[in-house]
Amino acid sequence: MNVYTLPVGFIGTNCYVVTDEKNGCAVIDPGDQAEKIIAFLESKNLTPQIILLTHGHYDHIGGVKALIQRFGCKLAIGEHDADQLSDRRKSLAYAPGMTDDGYCMTPDELLKDGQDFQVGELNFRVVETPGHTQGDVVYLCGDVMFSGDTLFAGDIGRCDLPGGDYKTMLKSLKKLDALTVNYKVLPGHGPDSTLEQERLHNQYMRMVREG
Repeated sequence: MNVYTLPVGFIGTNCYVVTDEKNGCAVIDPGDQAEKIIAFLESKNLTPQIILLTHGHYDHIGGVKALIQRFGCKLAIGEHDADQLSDRRKSLAYAPGMTDDGYCMTPDELLKDGQDFQVGELNFRVVETPGHTQGDVVYLCGDVMFSGDTLFAGDIGRCDLPGGDYKTMLKSLKKLDALTVNYKVLPGHGPDSTLEQERLHNQYMRMVREG
């Protein structure tokens, strides 16, 4: 498995391109600068089969439509965040220049907690982790965790936005703490980490571990 990180947009969302050895390809959270993502994919001769969204906030979905138009890929999101893709108030896409045409879309697949699916030779597992939004999901693939805005290096996602809830977030963190693999954590923003590193040094992960 190869994972490429493309920071995009004015708040630096991490868009991830994940490939197998035979050009099976998924794009995770193409939040903005679709032209940058498309240029990278074409430079690597990659054709994504699917776009995976960790959640539906504007800074994670801004490049979706252009990628679908260019590559014809499918779109998937956790089943409890689908409404964010049809309502810009819920995706927070209300800045000047943001329109329904750019930020409203219909997913092809609604993903459930614990679901496994294949992209080429890549096996992904969906872990539902509400707290930042009501339907956040984390994707596990091999020894990598794509944690979206649930878990950052040394921090967690905001819980004060529509659909967020701090107590629910703590339950989600406890769920991640129970995982037995020391996953490499690739978050929606900022540097990567590992699950064990977060258990040791992230105050929120320590809080759920210590009860």
